[in-house]
Amino acid sequence: MNLSKFDFTRLKNLLPSSLKSLSINPTSDLIREDESNDTEFYSTPRFVHHIDDRARHVLSQFYTYAIKQTPESITLDLCSSWTSHLSENFIGKVFGLGMNELELKENPSLNQGYTVQDLNQDPSLSKFSSNTFDSVICSVSVDYLIHPLKIFNEVGRILKPNGLFITSFSNRCFPTKVIRKWLYMNELRRVEWVANYFLQTDTYFNPMTIKAYSFFDGNFLPITDEHYVDPMYIVSANKK
Repeated sequence: MNLSKFDFTRLKNLLPSSLKSLSINPTSDLIREDESNDTEFYSTPRFVHHIDDRARHVLSQFYTYAIKQTPESITLDLCSSWTSHLSENFIGKVFGLGMNELELKENPSLNQGYTVQDLNQDPSLSKFSSNTFDSVICSVSVDYLIHPLKIFNEVGRILKPNGLFITSFSNRCFPTKVIRKWLYMNELRRVEWVANYFLQTDTYFNPMTIKAYSFFDGNFLPITDEHYVDPMYIVSANKK
């Protein structure tokens, strides 16, 4: 597998120049097959990768490319775990918020510590002051959020002006725990759906900065095929 460096300057935005808002019905779109307590579901640590080497490589490189890195810059890793997908050479402060303390303890990127919180029970980020973070990342977890607009609003509040929120996802998931709508959309529609979260929280996010990228060779192979690779989709926007 070729894990060479990507030229992100050549990326093309998947989204049209004029985005249309999509309606969200919480009672049908944001419910899940398994509505049991997420804290119990994630209570057993999972020290495994949920995406393959190439997808992780792409994500790590994109973070290095897109995130402001100085010794004083600070990033929040939302829905964090034992890995943040940040480069070993990443410069800056990183704080994590996740579901499993045993996983968070093992995350070497979280040099500013972590907090344990179930965002599906409490979507507030009230423990963080407004205009605190230079960037917020949410790696392969946005499809599990049942209060996405509340969380995106909170992320907008805690970001500094022009701060960057990066969400990412692949086509792998725990199907009983993702929102119902996710299971009935193709991958491009999922990109538009996540972009819509930014669009509907335009109190904080600048609609003109919403961008979406796909990292995929276009070959839809069975997951059992030796040449199969996980796709990686990234949707991001800047705070006003």
